Amino acid sequence: MYFLGATDAVVATNESRETCELYGSRYLGWVENKRGNLEVELVERAAAVTAADGRWGLIFARHGVSPIARVRADELGIAIFGFDPEGGTLDGVNLVGREWCATGLVG
Repeated sequence: MYFLGATDAVVATNESRETCELYGSRYLGWVENKRGNLEVELVERAAAVTAADGRWGLIFARHGVSPIARVRADELGIAIFGFDPEGGTLDGVNLVGREWCATGLVG
């Protein structure tokens, strides 16, 4: 999140960890570091939390993203980014993620 311009982003601890892994004043972030593709359930959970909270949702996926998760994220306005911790790369996976990867996070 910091790399994209959310300079106030921090890693969630304690109780806030149950909601998301990262947060800032305008964004909530989830990190999917498990083997396999990111599935639609995390996208829908992120959308529900951000709708109630009012911040934008970002998901960082280390591995692939299922096509239905990608489409649903676009429909719900959730940005998905692919990351490679060894290579140090970050790429937008869906429409919102690609836009924000190119321009940085809004406001």
